[in-house]
Amino acid sequence: MRFRYNGLQGGRKVSGFVEAEDAQAARLALRERGVLPIGVASAPARGGASGLRSRGPVGRALSRWMVSRQSVEQAFMQLAVLLRGDVAVVEAFETAAGLAEGYLAQALWETAQAVRGGASLAKAMRAAMPWVGDLHLGLVAVGEANGALPRMFDYCVGLMAARRKLRNEIVRAMTYPAIVVLMGLGVGYYVSTVAIPQIASVMGDPSALPPITRSLLETSDWVKAEGHWLILGPALFGVALALLRHVPGMGLALDRVGLALPLFGKVGRYAGNALFNQTLAILLESGISVVESLALIRGTLANAFYRRQVAAVRADVLAGKPLSEGIAASALDRLSPLSKALVRVGESSGNLAEGLRYVGDFYAQALARRLDLLGKLVEPALVIVVGGMVAYVYVAFFMGMAAMNAAAG
Repeated sequence: MRFRYNGLQGGRKVSGFVEAEDAQAARLALRERGVLPIGVASAPARGGASGLRSRGPVGRALSRWMVSRQSVEQAFMQLAVLLRGDVAVVEAFETAAGLAEGYLAQALWETAQAVRGGASLAKAMRAAMPWVGDLHLGLVAVGEANGALPRMFDYCVGLMAARRKLRNEIVRAMTYPAIVVLMGLGVGYYVSTVAIPQIASVMGDPSALPPITRSLLETSDWVKAEGHWLILGPALFGVALALLRHVPGMGLALDRVGLALPLFGKVGRYAGNALFNQTLAILLESGISVVESLALIRGTLANAFYRRQVAAVRADVLAGKPLSEGIAASALDRLSPLSKALVRVGESSGNLAEGLRYVGDFYAQALARRLDLLGKLVEPALVIVVGGMVAYVYVAFFMGMAAMNAAAG
């Protein structure tokens, strides 16, 4: 039940809400918080989310795809603030549900009702919103067990923010080249299918034209007939790679090759290293064991090769080896060479999480520098390619005109 109370704490008047089985249990809970209760009265459930209803099977299935990461991060941030203010768990989730929208609001409301019915918070969240991920649900379970829920929600928000920052940096670095490529393809398609055929109609017999002009006309004919493959080809290739990554063994091989690619391979390595070290640091700070932390991290890494190495490190730790030896025996020793050194120092000094955070920050900064370098390299490369295409068209056109004038003279 939900009770509204008035009382004294540290000589100040305080008021708020508390969840308890009955009024006597509410007074006992307040005294444990250091609050001397003056008045305790039952209170109705908060009305802001009272209009919400439970989702049906379709809504539960769609929630994974319809709820954005940003909205989940904002909801967790609100929950951390509410719980730090000594708001009861049920009221905090009902308040967050009233501030959220769509399926997320319904999931938060369902969680609150499940907790009100006696379920643990971690179990209720796993049933109502499993798409937040095992990593965050594991932190909530730990916070519920040790009474540090506000801090665990803060950790969740930190992890979400770190992932969002990495994702945004990659998207921002790739956006400009993608726009330039699409515009170049559009202009090239227009020139090949509209401009060049009109020019070709006044050039007469193609056999009398220079080779470069004939090649331009043949290219135009191919683009008109098969130009759709310029778009469908890369799209189908991308879909095929995405499907192959889900094939056991093939996905591992593709991800391993991707980490070894010139220029772009370091982007994947730096992103994986930053995510691995930062996440492990936060999990260890939260009180989760090394073995359980490695299990949670493994489920969050997108790269199959990294997941394989983390699983190998976890097996070594389970066998009784230190974390530094497990890293040294895996490919992480080569992929993230700083990790082994600082983990060994952290194990000796008892400050393992701090060393991992330093490594994660280093690789996050290295990723930003690598993306900046790629942006600077891609821009002149695109200019050269587009400029070469324009030069090819102009040279072929003027040489064709010159050949026509010579034949007419």
